[in-house]
Amino acid sequence: MFEWTMDGAMAVSTHSVVGAAHAGDAVVDLDRLADLYRARAAGGGRRRQCDLPLLERTLRREVAGSVLAHVLPALVTQLIDAVADDLSPIEAGDALTELESEADSDLRVFESVERCKAVLDAVGLEALARLRSTVESSELTRFAGLGRPKPPGWVDADELTAMEVSTCTGLGHHEVRARLDLATARTPGAAALRGRLQRGEVSLYRACTIQGELASLPVECGPGIVEASLRLKDGAPPSPTLFRQRLTRACLAADRDAAERRRTARRRRGAHAQITGDGLGMLTVINDADKIVAAMERADAVARAARADGDPRDLDTLRADVITDTLMFGWPTDPSPTSPTAGSPAAGATRDEGSCEKWYSRLGRRPAAAITLVVPFTTALGLTDAPCEVRGHGWVTAEHARQIMLNDGSTWRRLAVDADTGAALHLETRAYQPTPAMRAHVEAVDGTCRAPGCTVPAARCDLDHDTPWPEGRTEVANLSSKHRAHHNLHTHGHWLVSREGDRVRWRTKAARRYDTHPKDWLEAVRDAAVITPPPVSDPPPF
Repeated sequence: MFEWTMDGAMAVSTHSVVGAAHAGDAVVDLDRLADLYRARAAGGGRRRQCDLPLLERTLRREVAGSVLAHVLPALVTQLIDAVADDLSPIEAGDALTELESEADSDLRVFESVERCKAVLDAVGLEALARLRSTVESSELTRFAGLGRPKPPGWVDADELTAMEVSTCTGLGHHEVRARLDLATARTPGAAALRGRLQRGEVSLYRACTIQGELASLPVECGPGIVEASLRLKDGAPPSPTLFRQRLTRACLAADRDAAERRRTARRRRGAHAQITGDGLGMLTVINDADKIVAAMERADAVARAARADGDPRDLDTLRADVITDTLMFGWPTDPSPTSPTAGSPAAGATRDEGSCEKWYSRLGRRPAAAITLVVPFTTALGLTDAPCEVRGHGWVTAEHARQIMLNDGSTWRRLAVDADTGAALHLETRAYQPTPAMRAHVEAVDGTCRAPGCTVPAARCDLDHDTPWPEGRTEVANLSSKHRAHHNLHTHGHWLVSREGDRVRWRTKAARRYDTHPKDWLEAVRDAAVITPPPVSDPPPF
């Protein structure tokens, strides 16, 4: 807390500062403080906060916070307003009305904020490049002392930097890698993008998008692609659609290795599922374009055949049911020998659909709950309505969870948890490999990977000794779930891990410490109790 005094000094409340000389108010002469900063500036170099005295660190932090919150926004607005001035004379017919002037002023504020964010993002990229260089130097020094080749699973400096930043900020791993590539690429195109960021002429998203396309193109094409993609149209930046069109066109014109790029893109094929908040889900399949188009056309043909035969559902619903049901149950058939059979991919979508009597009625069946669904007992009985977890995919409503539980073929499995902490309720072995019972226990305790911020389900993780075996015993108190990337971080000493009770403590390359704890399986119940509003009682009669 600061208080300005009449004699030009500043009183600083230090009673909340740990390690201060004494509690009370310290008076700092502003002239002496100004002289101190002039000396700092004359000396050059970047001063780290941790190298300064505690009182000065406190002053710098509070002053900087106040400036950022109260002074910088107005200052930036004025600066950007001045930069954006087209200097054209205002004619009599161009005079703004009061409402137009207010709208123009607010628009300039928003525009200023966007440009300021780009400038700050450029500063962040510079820090990201320095962080990567520091991490690389640290790893090279450590590796030199190993006296042996890098073992399998060794994590490189780029990946270490991305994991460090992603853990600290919560940014997505792929997003951090894209920023890191933009920050460290030594190509003319990347330099042009960083320059535009520093001038506030492009957003970080567009800069990373362009850099991602430039990575596989000849380096000399970079500046031209940047200019072609970001060129103004009608005096304004290109719209998102026009930006994408320009970027695609420019990259195709510069692409000399289209076949190789296609082979590289094929490695990205895959499929993943995600549960949405409304009880629905999304199945994303990435495959060759001709396969995707053919599969969608087949699903559309089957859906249209069902509609023509009298199914009242809309085409979108039918297409979705065709795709999911054929994956779950195979083709909807009856004993008729003319019907297409499951496992017969050559069966025509439009040739035999009508041969089954009301074959389409089999579309839309509910599956048995073959996945793990975490349902609190009170929710299963209908006493509470807390959201329930589909492990590894997302969350569904309590009503939807009870419906899944009662589907034909669903099976139940009991998981006992502590009523206070929500942790799964001492197993050990003398061997290195944990027993199946121990693995099941640790997976139940952890729920997900025990690295900070990681949500990979424990069932898809490695079981790792927090204190390496044989110094650390193979027991559930020394085992935790770590997905392969975080397992490698621990195994090769990139990040340090220690275990204290049920807490797993991590120390990163930047000396950040993170404590992770067992999964609270009752968290949804507790949240529901806090979030759910009380029932509205009927007003008394009058």
